[in-house]
Amino acid sequence: MALDAAADGGLRRSTRSSSVVKRPAARRGGEKVKEKVSASSLLEIEEHQTPGEYQCTGNLELDYTELCTILGMLEIPKIVPRMHRVTPVLEKPAADETEETRTSESQVPEIYSYLKPRIQVDMENEDPKLVRDIYIRGWKIDEKMMEIFSKCLPAAQNLHSINLWNVGLTDVTIDLLADLLPRCPNLKTLVLDGNPLPQQTYFRLFGEDSMLAHVILRNNKIDNEGVWFIAQALQDLQISNKHLVSLNLSYNHISDLGVSYLAEVLRMNRSLLYLSLAHNEIGDEGAVYLAEILGHFALTSQEVVERRYLLLNKESPEQHKLLSPIRFVEGKLDHPQPLSSTIAIEKAEKAEKAEKQQASKSVKSASKRKDKEQAKKEEKTGSISQAPASGPGGSVKKEDPKLKKQTAASETKAARGKERKSATKEKLITVLEPEPQETTETLHPLLEPVECRDGQVFLLGNRNLINLNLSMNKITEHGLKGLLVALESQGQALKSLRGTHSGTGLLRLSLGRNNFSLDNPTFLKIQELMAARDPIAKAPVKSGEEEQIQA
Repeated sequence: MALDAAADGGLRRSTRSSSVVKRPAARRGGEKVKEKVSASSLLEIEEHQTPGEYQCTGNLELDYTELCTILGMLEIPKIVPRMHRVTPVLEKPAADETEETRTSESQVPEIYSYLKPRIQVDMENEDPKLVRDIYIRGWKIDEKMMEIFSKCLPAAQNLHSINLWNVGLTDVTIDLLADLLPRCPNLKTLVLDGNPLPQQTYFRLFGEDSMLAHVILRNNKIDNEGVWFIAQALQDLQISNKHLVSLNLSYNHISDLGVSYLAEVLRMNRSLLYLSLAHNEIGDEGAVYLAEILGHFALTSQEVVERRYLLLNKESPEQHKLLSPIRFVEGKLDHPQPLSSTIAIEKAEKAEKAEKQQASKSVKSASKRKDKEQAKKEEKTGSISQAPASGPGGSVKKEDPKLKKQTAASETKAARGKERKSATKEKLITVLEPEPQETTETLHPLLEPVECRDGQVFLLGNRNLINLNLSMNKITEHGLKGLLVALESQGQALKSLRGTHSGTGLLRLSLGRNNFSLDNPTFLKIQELMAARDPIAKAPVKSGEEEQIQA
């Protein structure tokens, strides 16, 4: 009996153990089934809905997550608010060791979560539909992620800047980004630091449809070839990029040859205000190239021909206006007029109608007065005279001269009024000409005042560039002398053109950490000259003067 009981217990234990062993297998099978269901659901989502069919709502976080799930992304980088300040870790008193260990253990996952891919955003009033800035740093953006951005970013109407630092851009993803930029209506700033491209296709960012105002391309290993592509995208005599205000090409591999390409752009470009070429390989030749476009420079034969062509086109519309005066046929215009002239003619016609009505009213009132006076006179003559008149209508004959005088006076007044009105209308018809429409386009640089000497045509130079950064390069005293001569000639030219919209000239020039000493006399002269121009350096002086005046 004992053996039977032991055998029964062993069998029960074996069955229990076998049941315990089989349970994990059942769980694994359930997990496999769940994985199959989730994969099949993702396939159904991809079959039923594609990123092209999804309609973005303008909420960046919602649109981004929906598009990521449609494309079947398993790990989706989170969208988080950007941290502006780093709070220092304060030393806590050693109260309890248990609390310190708890805080240290709780801080470990937060540190690792910071290293995870994330998209930092700045929002206005914490509204998810008002994302203003996007910052992505330290993780690779592939083609799939760029396609998601090309779908959801244009819907963010308030987006102003995109900052992509060290995100591993390629020539394919930069093309997708360039196609995305014109579809963002309010995007003005693009920062692509630490994204070197093998083929240096950064010029795709400067297309005709680009609305970018600030472009920063630091630390991208851009050499002379890459600068040549950028210069070709910006350089055009007919149409220049009028939106680009600042360009930062610091920490690259640009030499004197690359600077010559940028100098060719600055000859005719009048929209670029800030150019940074700090920490490159620029020497004296590059500094001289930039100095030439700041002062007077000679026009090439192609530029002279273009200037003559522009002058002819400028004179031809004025001659056309003189040879085509306004004519009226039966009170109608032969050709359409501008709005101002038609309004003036309508006012004249309305005034003429009003005067006609007043004249008719005055004539009617005068005739009524005549009838009343005649009736009164007839009554008086009938009551006073006892005998009949000598002839038929004798009393009427006596009153005829007075009535004639009154009617003649009223008729002459009305005729004078009509003559005056017709004369004013004729003057308006003959004098009024189509007013020149206000031109919003800026004056072409080739139409600016020039000087002719030694058989060449010299243009004044670029006076719109206000900030130039050439620090941390290889410039020596020879390059400093060329810059000093250009700044002095620019200052004299601006004095002669004072009172006109001729630009302010260069206001700040950074030349620190080059191949010359700080005690160099040429460098000191440049510093004195730029100190008088720099508005930021003048700010404390103005505040002191204001304090003295207030005291």
